[in-house]
Amino acid sequence: MESQRLFSDKKSFEQRHLFGSPSLNPVPKVKAAMKEAIKECGLSREQISDEMNRLAKINGVHAKVSPSLLDKWVAQEAAHIIPWKLLPIFCKVTGSILPLAALAAPVGATLVIGKEVKLLEWAKAEIKRRELSRKTRKLLEEIGI
Repeated sequence: MESQRLFSDKKSFEQRHLFGSPSLNPVPKVKAAMKEAIKECGLSREQISDEMNRLAKINGVHAKVSPSLLDKWVAQEAAHIIPWKLLPIFCKVTGSILPLAALAAPVGATLVIGKEVKLLEWAKAEIKRRELSRKTRKLLEEIGI
């Protein structure tokens, strides 16, 4: 399957980032989003690390997460960064997609989940239906019906 390009060419991507667009470095915002996810999820750091270890093992991801490692991952001044293979597990445990959204934001991507996916599919179908309706009316006018 051919991957989709985010931008039609390199120049449009570079221009987008010259004029006030977000930095391509996602680390500070991912760390901040992780900190917010921990705060909002209602679980202790011990519970989060235990559940991350459990899910990592079930999913064949080799990792050992501890509360102190979680603290390093969210510390803005620390050089420790969550391994990307653990980010989906962290999001699952905390119930937050904020860190994934922060990772996607620098390239202009937005996460869409749940009913929003169906809403977008409906909107695309509705636009297509309206275009076909206009085309049908125009053809009927052209043939005098």
